[in-house]
Amino acid sequence: MSRFHPLKASATNTPTFFIDSYAAPNQLFEDACFRIRAAASLLETFTSVTIKGTNDSDFYRMILPAYVLLQDGVDTLEQISFKGGVIHV
Repeated sequence: MSRFHPLKASATNTPTFFIDSYAAPNQLFEDACFRIRAAASLLETFTSVTIKGTNDSDFYRMILPAYVLLQDGVDTLEQISFKGGVIHV
């Protein structure tokens, strides 16, 4: 098993951000939760705004950060399950 696993959400074909699979499961879990909570907070903010007059590029700019944070969190949780942790995704 390789020590470093690339995050799926990437701007390029060559990954530059990685998860250290040697990190303790509790550290990986804490990091995953941080990203998922940040994405949830961002999405919660969208529930209180009006989207009249927005175009496709506006939606992309609003949704991309939430997607990246959520995907990073899921990628991190998957590393915990690969390590034999309690969490299975």
